Amino acid sequence: AGAVVLAAGAWASRLPLLEAGAAARFPPARVEPVRGQMLCFMQTSLTEPLRHVVYTPRGYVVPRRDGRLLAGSTTERAGFRAEVTDEGAGAIRAAAAEIAPAVASLTLADAWAGLRPCAEDGLPIVGESQSVRGLFYATGHYRNGILLAPLTGEIVAALVGGERDAAIRLPFDLGAFSPARLVPALAAARGE
Repeated sequence: AGAVVLAAGAWASRLPLLEAGAAARFPPARVEPVRGQMLCFMQTSLTEPLRHVVYTPRGYVVPRRDGRLLAGSTTERAGFRAEVTDEGAGAIRAAAAEIAPAVASLTLADAWAGLRPCAEDGLPIVGESQSVRGLFYATGHYRNGILLAPLTGEIVAALVGGERDAAIRLPFDLGAFSPARLVPALAAARGE
């Protein structure tokens, strides 16, 4: 292929790349999964349902128009185990009840866990690889993937389309998110 976009989320570091004349190597994108658990309650039993998002350092609640109330979330280094745990659910429930005591009386409707892709320095990895021509990264967005997806898509599409100066139109330096920033740390970790 003339261009490949590595947008494998939490699995980005697990994809080996075959470089011309070299053995399979892992990409410089050192991304690890960080589990986040969420709970969903039904507010139908409340006489005064919550109507606003409330965020605190311990957690948050997000009311939905259909009567659901989302509560979250955990941040756990648990490998690739995207599972809800009693401990995680209990911590979320306690934080939600601290935010709004009425949550303690709500029925739990659903619970889930996902894996957030976190780069070693906590910043997204967006741009072309320096070692593999035509390989573009769009990963490592951690807790902001849903928020940054549209902008990341535009940037990577422009880069894949040959607009090497696409970053010039941005109000910030795209170099801070370049995969090249991780190469020295990766080489040091490998003892190279």
